[in-house]
Amino acid sequence: MNALKIVGQRRRHPATPAECQARALILQRQVEEMNPFPRPRGFVFKARTWEEFQQWRRAQSNPRLW
Repeated sequence: MNALKIVGQRRRHPATPAECQARALILQRQVEEMNPFPRPRGFVFKARTWEEFQQWRRAQSNPRLW
């Protein structure tokens, strides 16, 4: 007799890299829907010094810009 009691089913993990990528895209879309911060448009910020960059970074309310 087997001494183990099995409850439920085993979780099936993606077998191929393509399946993993497809699952990652689904999860990323779900996270985007739940994220309260808007996705920023692409832009270039040029700071003359690291200190100026750090000041700009601290002033941002959207953590996606960090």
